[in-house]
Amino acid sequence: MTEQDLGVYATQRIQQALKVSAEAARLFNLVRHNYTLLIPILNYHYRSLDTPSSTPRMLDTIYIVRHGFRSNWVVSNDGTYNATIKSPTGIPSDPPLTSYGVDQARQLGVHLASLDIKPQQIYSSPYYRCLQTSAPIATELGLGIEGVEGGIAEWFGTAPFDHPLPATAELLKTFFPNLNADYTPIIIPAVRGETMAQVHNRAAYALTRLVEYVDKTHPEVRAIVLVSHAATVIAAGRALVGDPDMDVGAGTCSCSVYKRNDPNSSPVWIDVDGKEVQGTGTVDLNKGPVPVLPWRGKGILGGWTRERNGDCSFLSGGEERNWWFGGDEAWDFPIAKGTGVEKTLGTETSGSRGPGGDEIAGKGESAKI
Repeated sequence: MTEQDLGVYATQRIQQALKVSAEAARLFNLVRHNYTLLIPILNYHYRSLDTPSSTPRMLDTIYIVRHGFRSNWVVSNDGTYNATIKSPTGIPSDPPLTSYGVDQARQLGVHLASLDIKPQQIYSSPYYRCLQTSAPIATELGLGIEGVEGGIAEWFGTAPFDHPLPATAELLKTFFPNLNADYTPIIIPAVRGETMAQVHNRAAYALTRLVEYVDKTHPEVRAIVLVSHAATVIAAGRALVGDPDMDVGAGTCSCSVYKRNDPNSSPVWIDVDGKEVQGTGTVDLNKGPVPVLPWRGKGILGGWTRERNGDCSFLSGGEERNWWFGGDEAWDFPIAKGTGVEKTLGTETSGSRGPGGDEIAGKGESAKI
């Protein structure tokens, strides 16, 4: 955040805090020329207002990007995973980027660093290819990686066998030293996968929790970037806007931008049935799905407006390997070899979702979401 941005933010806080607390006024006079010291003081006193919902939020911009071009792997219909190139984590479903994908990630990092509103925090899926994509972004922005979040992890279709879980933050930190391994994730991924509806609800819940976390613990942060996977990139965008049918570009290293409609919005932890739900702690999807928040039609936290959709204009190769949902991707029938929505005779399928593969060749029906 620039000094000018700090000044604008401090001025907003001053106008409110001085009305509430004489102590805030006294402290302001002591540190009025040091915005770094001033802002926490004003935040503290401003929270004593009778209407917490009126507290200004700084986080108003979310960049959602997909990882770069990766190496391949295959999975048989009994759940046996094999990677074309061995992953540094030793997990077959956790392939690294190709050299081309590394170049894409560098171009993405340069692009994000060139923006007027730059991301101030980076949250990554716990899969290696997303950390590889996050690393050059962090370098270009001069940041660390704030944490690995299971809420924006890969989508695997429901299956009668266990999908491999991603590596732990502690292991990933040995490869990415600037990763904050102390971050507590909101979601623990499900080993038996999720339905299409569940991944959308997971994204809605995780993003609601994440925005609230940033609002409360980092009020100085205006923009964050989430590094994720095609299916989750789509689900997250739909959850923010509130449109379960919205077409979301998800090419490798694509960048979508979402702006918060109401910076004063706060989460209401009531599900679609009107019941109070869990809004704290880590949710383990292996013990049950996330609470279903009423995001459809309104979006989370008052809704968001998409300003850019899957932008790849800054990449030398343009848009590549775009992806769409092509069905519910459940392993509930004998799996045949093929990718996309095609199912032909054989024994294996490539990709990362389920029988639909990684880059589905056609746009699927989302009415079931």
